[in-house]
Amino acid sequence: MSNSLKESWDRISQDYQARMRIPTDDVYWGEFVASERQLKLLGEVKGKKILEICCGGAQNSIALLKWGAEVYGIDLSRKQILYGKRLARKEKRQIDLIVGNAEKLPFKNGYFDMVITAISLLYVPNLAAAISEVNRVLRRRGYFVFSNSHPLVEGKLVRYKNKPALAIRRYFKRRIVRWTDKLQDGFRVKMHSYYRTLQDYFDALFENGFLVERYIELERLEEKDLHALDVEDLRNSRNARQLYKTMKEIPYWIVFKTRKTRNAF
Repeated sequence: MSNSLKESWDRISQDYQARMRIPTDDVYWGEFVASERQLKLLGEVKGKKILEICCGGAQNSIALLKWGAEVYGIDLSRKQILYGKRLARKEKRQIDLIVGNAEKLPFKNGYFDMVITAISLLYVPNLAAAISEVNRVLRRRGYFVFSNSHPLVEGKLVRYKNKPALAIRRYFKRRIVRWTDKLQDGFRVKMHSYYRTLQDYFDALFENGFLVERYIELERLEEKDLHALDVEDLRNSRNARQLYKTMKEIPYWIVFKTRKTRNAF
């Protein structure tokens, strides 16, 4: 992440956490979709050394701690890390959370059994460097499991022949996507992410020593199957309702389960 994005995440952290209200009872790969308890991508984590890169408020890390893993978290935003530490103390959990960059991880080679992250790689400017670092800190045949937004989310929901449809232009145009977050205090924060194609993710993984074992385009859950907090969001948030509506038409979140097959360093 660039310094400006680091500063932006520091600025929006409090609002983001209050808005998202991410639980610590499970590993969540995205809004309105199946969680780890349902997908079972990580397998048995008890006793495993697990690193969560770009961990944000560390909710997924805390869930892994509850399941018996030894967990470390790293995020570029100091405010996000401070939030995670407060949350861990509230949950009476001991966790190592570090301010740092996913493109240059402060851990020794082969230290972790698994690395995870949820909806974060779109904020990393150098995807190949981050994946190479994940490879380096993983043991032989270790796993890297991550979710991300699907490239199609940059399309626009329209009506075609009187039915909802998604319109997308310039799929192959790699670019920086910019927007502004308006906080509760009225302050506006400039944000950005990095648009990439699906091929970019597959290529970066292959070139940096990973085999894709599973690729999932997550379908939205029926409302009766949603977490109670998600149901509450649908009732109270126009943005949440719009997202849920869009997810009926396209795969909004994707998950990769990958295994290290060779060193990439």
